Amino acid sequence: MAKSAQMYKEAYGDETIYITSTGNYDYSGAGWRAGDKTILVNVAMADGNFIRLPEATTDHLGLHVKVVLGIAVLDRLYVGFVDSVIQGAAVAVGDTDEGQGSSLDYATFIADNGDGYNSIKFDLDTVAFAGGTGGTVLDFWYTGAADVVLYKGNLISEIDNPTIATHATTTAVNAY
Repeated sequence: MAKSAQMYKEAYGDETIYITSTGNYDYSGAGWRAGDKTILVNVAMADGNFIRLPEATTDHLGLHVKVVLGIAVLDRLYVGFVDSVIQGAAVAVGDTDEGQGSSLDYATFIADNGDGYNSIKFDLDTVAFAGGTGGTVLDFWYTGAADVVLYKGNLISEIDNPTIATHATTTAVNAY
């Protein structure tokens, strides 16, 4: 494949990125444009690690980034941005014994643009940051608007009665 065609494919094409070792991952300079990028996390991310996504700019119109956790994080994991804000919602399902859940085992979270949330936080030990177990999926859509990313989270948790009340934070993802 010619170099220019390869560059086009990397910037605009669909791609799956595998994370197989713990650590911080910064994709802010990846040069991604439109297309689907899936980040498949196949390692129990260590306490305090982050995954930084590209900031929302007009150049990112049509970019969709999906973060899929294939295994539970060890404790705290942060996913998000330094400047861009998250607008959208998440739904959490939790149940320690993995049996039939009650109405208390489901929770929702909603973020408006004006809330100023820059990152998603998982902490397996708390109901307010519940999620992060294998099967958790985070979708981020870039509309071409600067500094705004649309978000949908499908969260799986081993916590009974998750609230996800503080699922998102106003802290830059690399500032933890």
